[in-house]
Amino acid sequence: MKINKLYALLLASGLGSFAPLVLADDSVDVGAVNVAGKQTLGNGHMIKEESAKGRSTVTKEAMDQMAPTANAVDKLKYTPGINVSSTDATGLSGTNFTMRGMNSDQVGLSSDGFPINDSGDYSIYPNLMGDPENLSEVFVTQGSSEADGPHIGSSGGNIGLVTIRPTKDFGVFAKQSIGSNNVRKSFARLNTGDLGGFKTWVSASHTEGDKWRGKGTLRADKVEWNTLFEDGNGNSTNAIVKYNLQENYNYNSLSKAQFQNQGRRLDYSENTVFKNGSVSQSYKLNRNPFESVTASLTQRFQLRDDLSLTFNPYYVWSNGGSFSGQTANSLSASSNKAGNYDLTGLPSGTYYRPSWTETWRPGMSTKLKWDLNDAHSLDVGYWYERARHRQTQPFIGIKGNGAPENVWGDYNGSDQLVDRNGVTVQGRHQYTVTPAQKLWVQDTWQATPDLTLTGVLAYQHVERDGNNLGSLTDKPEKRDTKYHEFLPGFNAKYQIDPNNQAFYNVTRNMRTPPNYVLYNKGDSISLKPELSWNQELGWRYSEENMALSATLFYISFKDRQISTTDLNGDYVVANVGEVKNRGLELEWSGKLPHDFNYYASYTYTKSEQMNDLTNKNVLLPTSGKQLANVPENMFNLSLGYDDSRYYGNVVGKYVGAFYGDLTNDEKIAGRTVVDLNAGIYLPVDKKVLKSATLRFSMLNVFDKEYLASTRTVSFNSQSTNGLAPSTAYYNVGEERTAMVSLEAGF
Repeated sequence: MKINKLYALLLASGLGSFAPLVLADDSVDVGAVNVAGKQTLGNGHMIKEESAKGRSTVTKEAMDQMAPTANAVDKLKYTPGINVSSTDATGLSGTNFTMRGMNSDQVGLSSDGFPINDSGDYSIYPNLMGDPENLSEVFVTQGSSEADGPHIGSSGGNIGLVTIRPTKDFGVFAKQSIGSNNVRKSFARLNTGDLGGFKTWVSASHTEGDKWRGKGTLRADKVEWNTLFEDGNGNSTNAIVKYNLQENYNYNSLSKAQFQNQGRRLDYSENTVFKNGSVSQSYKLNRNPFESVTASLTQRFQLRDDLSLTFNPYYVWSNGGSFSGQTANSLSASSNKAGNYDLTGLPSGTYYRPSWTETWRPGMSTKLKWDLNDAHSLDVGYWYERARHRQTQPFIGIKGNGAPENVWGDYNGSDQLVDRNGVTVQGRHQYTVTPAQKLWVQDTWQATPDLTLTGVLAYQHVERDGNNLGSLTDKPEKRDTKYHEFLPGFNAKYQIDPNNQAFYNVTRNMRTPPNYVLYNKGDSISLKPELSWNQELGWRYSEENMALSATLFYISFKDRQISTTDLNGDYVVANVGEVKNRGLELEWSGKLPHDFNYYASYTYTKSEQMNDLTNKNVLLPTSGKQLANVPENMFNLSLGYDDSRYYGNVVGKYVGAFYGDLTNDEKIAGRTVVDLNAGIYLPVDKKVLKSATLRFSMLNVFDKEYLASTRTVSFNSQSTNGLAPSTAYYNVGEERTAMVSLEAGF
């Protein structure tokens, strides 16, 4: 690419006095936030952005007017560039999305500046996001990874969660929500007010409900704590701790044939008597218990008027797993030896075998910001973390009624199978250490009052130190590999006039292969990292009653990684070579007479594979084909009303057709889904009761039946060049769901 050579030359020649933008701050920056009130643009779905890159923000006002139990990523469902599909409305069971043709495991997710993607395979889990009632906003940079982003698996883009600050006044906020399928959520938050300079809030919530298809329940308890200290001289300390405990039953994903022939309500079996080969399809075994703690401490020091230091240590611990219906569940002890175990004398049988992971993840980031003069600033930062994963797959006994003896796979007791030597038998037993670090420098210069330039150079180094401790099929073995790259970036913003703004942005990104490639026989240990160049060219227009933005994007991938699962439900990676993602994003919001407002967004994404793919020594015709799970067209339109007493909005979203396989043999039809939200701000006396609101939401008003997104990508859904077809599996769109909530502030 000519632009890459040009940019490298500019960096080398010292294009360096660049102006204060927020490129290096996007993982923690909150941007310009509109205060909720009468007649904001698009009911808070669009604000005036200042970044020299594509960026969208969903404010607290907009989040409050959406389904009350939806998680933070669900709140981005109308944002341009993103196709969000949730398993259900509880916000607990799973959230899937693509962004500019990238899967969710290619996009960084951070909360108050620290990473919450899984550090092994970069999955996003709702339980780590906390309660959305405690968020002031959710923002997304659709294509550009920021310099200080604490991610090793981001091919571009970042989603940031910003926690609300404690208030200076004492107060209590409570909210009760109920809805379809016995869904109910109780939430309460206590603000202590200002106590000697310390302001604190503590919250707790309980959410539970029935699955909308199949049998089983969903349940989660959360506790969160936030303390802020400010000394008035620019120094501050902010400590945030979040705890989550969940015990969910899984939803089954369906093939296109299953959906067409048996309908969307098909799920795991409700039978309690099992025969050999069918036990894995019981809902009683398909469970997902999970427990997690996240903690961060953000310390800001104002060393001088022109010099500040930010230090942010964090810690993430999680422990949980899931049993999939595709996971093998039988054990044959006909052979005395099996991998690392001696099975002599053990009976054959069937077992509950969850794929279990315990993670310990300490890390820290630091940034020094130096304002050299009014038009020139320099930022230098360093990030380091050392993540550890212990991944197992135990054999746990099954009761006579078909339920597991214990759903928690880390339990080492009599419920787990042990071999002749007393060693707990594991289908896998892997321990991975991942030290990761990034050093970056950003130089900014305000060349003129209207022109702002920013240049950045980062160096990222990642190790994967794997220790296979032995399984039924493998002997103990150690494997390790390293990845490192220089990652430059540049952007420019020009303020054409008070209403018009233009920007250009280019960044290089590296996605380290997932940790499981160290152990999979089908994956190469030398699998190259996924590299990408992300470019954006954008224009924004804003006035008092209207805002409009348009962004062209072009992403060039090298060694594009596609994650899918094998017949046992285990993850594998395919390198599909070069992929080009290009497209357009439009966003438009404004006010109308008589307290009405509107919001619209449109996204076009062409994600083209540039190479034919070889699978099992067979060449598949994938060149020129659209990448799986990427719809070309998405359109969203909302019409709302808000007179400060009543509000309401009707939102329709169209998602175009997409493919479930890389050869584009299986096409899933597009759909249009309509949501409805309404509420009343109740009158209060302001003495004891400060605020009260009654809210109502209905999702999928016309009960559209559809497959929402691809869960398991297929290489080829039809026989191709002698290669037998494989099956793609899909997440199912939820039925019509209604929810009502009552909230009050004291």
